[in-house]
Amino acid sequence: MAELLIYRASAGSGKTHILVTRYIQWALRYPDAFKHILAVTFTNRATQEMKQRMLDYLHSLSIGEATDLQETLCQAGWTPEQLQLRSKEVLSMMVYQYGDLSVVTIDSFFYKIIQSFSKEMGLQHHFAIEMDEPLALQETVDTLTTLDDPLLQQWMVDFALTKLLAGKNWNIKSHIQELGKALFDESFKLHESALLTVLQEAWPHCLLETQAVVRSFEERMQAIGQTALNIVQQEGLTPADFTYGTKGVIGYFLKLASKKDLRPTKRAVIGSSDLTSWYPKQKTNTSGHIAKVVAHLLHPLLMEAVTLYEAEGLAYRTAIVGSRFTYAFGMIGALLIGLAQYRSRKHLLFMSDIAALLYQAIQGNDTPYLYEKIGHQFHHFLIDEFQDLSLFQWMNIQPLLRNSLAEGYSSLLVGDVKQSIYRWRGSNWKLLNHQVAATFKESTLHGLTTNRRSCEVIVLFNNYFFKRAAGQLVDYLASNVPAMDPLPYELAQMRRAYDDVAQQTNPKKGGCVELFLLRSDTTANHPTDWKINAQKAFISTLEQLAKAAIPAKDIVVLVRNNSEAILLTSLHTAVPYKVVSDQAHSLGSHIAIKVLIHALYYLSNEDDLINTVAWIEAYDSCYPSAMGHHARYCAAVDGGIQKRFPGSFWAQKDFLKQLSVYTCVELLIACLFEIPHDFGDVLAFFQSVVLNFFLTESPSIEAFLVWWEKKGRAIKLPTSDQEDVIKVMTIHQSKGLAFKVVIMPFCSWGLDHSAQNGPILWSVHHPQPAYFPIWPISYGTDLKETHYAKDYYLEQMQIHLDSLNLLYVAFTRAESRLYVTAPLPDKLEGMATIADLIYQSLVGDETDCLCGEAAVQETAAGIKFSFR
Repeated sequence: MAELLIYRASAGSGKTHILVTRYIQWALRYPDAFKHILAVTFTNRATQEMKQRMLDYLHSLSIGEATDLQETLCQAGWTPEQLQLRSKEVLSMMVYQYGDLSVVTIDSFFYKIIQSFSKEMGLQHHFAIEMDEPLALQETVDTLTTLDDPLLQQWMVDFALTKLLAGKNWNIKSHIQELGKALFDESFKLHESALLTVLQEAWPHCLLETQAVVRSFEERMQAIGQTALNIVQQEGLTPADFTYGTKGVIGYFLKLASKKDLRPTKRAVIGSSDLTSWYPKQKTNTSGHIAKVVAHLLHPLLMEAVTLYEAEGLAYRTAIVGSRFTYAFGMIGALLIGLAQYRSRKHLLFMSDIAALLYQAIQGNDTPYLYEKIGHQFHHFLIDEFQDLSLFQWMNIQPLLRNSLAEGYSSLLVGDVKQSIYRWRGSNWKLLNHQVAATFKESTLHGLTTNRRSCEVIVLFNNYFFKRAAGQLVDYLASNVPAMDPLPYELAQMRRAYDDVAQQTNPKKGGCVELFLLRSDTTANHPTDWKINAQKAFISTLEQLAKAAIPAKDIVVLVRNNSEAILLTSLHTAVPYKVVSDQAHSLGSHIAIKVLIHALYYLSNEDDLINTVAWIEAYDSCYPSAMGHHARYCAAVDGGIQKRFPGSFWAQKDFLKQLSVYTCVELLIACLFEIPHDFGDVLAFFQSVVLNFFLTESPSIEAFLVWWEKKGRAIKLPTSDQEDVIKVMTIHQSKGLAFKVVIMPFCSWGLDHSAQNGPILWSVHHPQPAYFPIWPISYGTDLKETHYAKDYYLEQMQIHLDSLNLLYVAFTRAESRLYVTAPLPDKLEGMATIADLIYQSLVGDETDCLCGEAAVQETAAGIKFSFR
């Protein structure tokens, strides 16, 4: 019977193995069955690994090698002889018809579908895919800010003023670009068409309505405050005659009159029910008069203000939050039009358009014409890393699965909810967690429970730690989240995501985990940041590994961002290994390439003194001279530059300016670099980059330099896996990889978004006029007491789970050794950072029995937890 097989598998448990095994089982049914199987993953590296495994497994079967797969297939009814013969047939056909082996990334699969039906979908047949969406957005924003459109210009001025009044940077381009990033999100694209139809007509009305709500409420509250102050004055009293003076109940009326803060103060709330709290208990000649004024005149006004705030304060606070994007919302239409023109002008689609276009095409039709041909071509579907699927991608592939099951063919989904770390680009962990099984009644849920990657101690530690950490995190959120629907259900699903975290160990014994929680040095006159101590601990760890003769290529350092990577690569003189990051492997960072780029800039503009000095400095790094910085500057100014560079360059300088960029670079390399070249591989790679630009873009030097600043400098240099260096990479880059030794020197990122860097949320719960399907709001704690509270808490829960998942991915990369450094929390209550979560999860008396030989050592530097 056909079924949808769902495998929920933790890290290192053989997800790819089970997928490839199932593929082989289906591919062996008849010699060209593989042509009717589609395997989908998310990266080109993963597709290549999967293809290689398929060929390896088939080859193993074809030579009769005794393996677990052979045993499984024999149990299913094959004889060894039949299996060997069929494997040879399939392998031979697969090799000779390799193009029919359908193992693809999900983006390329959807791209092929759209390309096949571009005419029916109203698209130009020949279109490209733009991967660099931020660059396209930047160019669109640059164009918008130069348009002579009075209405658009007014929106920009008003938008900048609102930022300025809020005490924020009023750089209009950066704010518009930040808003524009959200236009690529699925949460926006889901409502994009409906929004566009009402945006231009409804926006001015919405602006007026929002302003009216704010103005009306503030004016009424102000009138109450002013009336109360007038009464105080008319009755011959002053604030000093009342308890706490301007900081008491009368102070609240002062705030109302000035519209500074309309929320009832704590003393105002007390005063609403206790009249004696208004004035001093000690009797004076005016006590009776004050009591009458309070009872008959001021108290009714306070009750009016408190009642009004209770009745309309929610709408007021919501209008204040919503109004922050009122002017920005007016620019969304212009941005969308600008991006549409960018697509049309360059004949391309954005990567985020692909799934959205297909989603729109299949709405209202279970098996749309777009998929009829694909449904006949493919019988079985296998999807790897299913937790990374977005809602659009799932909705697009769902009809194919339904059709496959209806025709009697099974399919397979495999993934790990705990490794969902790409929500910022649309991945939806809830699909694998519970939604798919609820949607497909013919699905069966399976688990892979044995960790085949890591040594015993690491598996046991992760079992213990993440069970505790997940519980701690969900309990913390539950204590801070209101019981409004659907928040309790979402919390339950978060808890369920880590239900399967515990794994069985494999035969690999041993291993070690060390977590060092460092104190910051607050005793010195200049307190030392904990990261300084973390750098010292990092050096000590590397020295320990060097003594154990651990090769550099077996060690990886995981960080959150490039700024942390720089803190480590800058220690090159103090560590016994060479430590490099991906940033160091970018084409623009290589010193030889800097020489060539500065040379091109010099040919383009000889009067650029800053570039000339930088050129001399770069060349000195390649071929050192006795020049100091001052000497380089003097050489650039007084003509001494001609002595610093080879005469062959000066002899050809004017000729070089007339050449195409490719020929120019070729001659520059011959002029400026000694032969044989010290940087031969890098220079050859750079020449291939220039040649590609020359053939596809433009031959001019100026055009190349423009492209270089936007895209070229970020191109990564190919690195060899055999190079004996320690690699520094981000946790996101490490996903799917395994390393013998993992070091995490700065394990202290925030569990929540930072106050300055909260995302834009597209709310469907907004109280704005119904003709707006969504409304943009900025994530922040001020949403708690508005109609957007549900949006706030849902995002808060999601980002906390993202942070835990990121830690899970990092900790499960290690095969034999894991070293973690984090700051020791100053406060034991609360949970603001991942370091807080680590500390609170390690406090307890269960570590000894669950993690083997455990030790806790407390020193002046901090607390070290060791598990061996």
